[in-house]
Amino acid sequence: MKRSSICLLVGALLVGAVGCGGDDRDYAVPKKLCGTKVDPDVLAPLLPAGEEVHQRVNSRDLGATCDVSVTGEGGKGGSSVMYIKRDAVPEGDDPLKVMRDMLIRSGNPKRVDIGDDARIADSAGLVTLSCPPKGKDTTLALEVDLFTSTPKDVSERRKALERFLRSYLPTAAKAQGCRS
Repeated sequence: MKRSSICLLVGALLVGAVGCGGDDRDYAVPKKLCGTKVDPDVLAPLLPAGEEVHQRVNSRDLGATCDVSVTGEGGKGGSSVMYIKRDAVPEGDDPLKVMRDMLIRSGNPKRVDIGDDARIADSAGLVTLSCPPKGKDTTLALEVDLFTSTPKDVSERRKALERFLRSYLPTAAKAQGCRS
């Protein structure tokens, strides 16, 4: 009788943990992403379970790219889960027009009130912000692509992506050299 009670208790605890949104994340959510500070609480909903998070940053004259991957059980896998691109776009070019097809492929892009203009899709987001570094009229384009499976409640991921972009934009703009 005791054994079955223990099994029921353990089973109830496991069901409760799964039902409360527990994850199998064995790594600390980064406090820096692509070389700039990020709020781990805002980033966490966009990262999957796994053992270790890795970032590969590539700085360029016009900005930077960053590939974020998470290794699976036993350090295997290392699949890309997020790609961030930060670019200085010359005056006259519209990043939202240039990236229109990508946003459509990413699923149902909608305008959101972030920066000067922004779109959030099911698996990507793009924000633009006036950024006249060193006296040049340029626009900062901040793109985030997610490569995790589309969840059943995609609206929650869209909200998480919007919160992330809203929080991350000021540090990305500063890293780009934008004046406020």
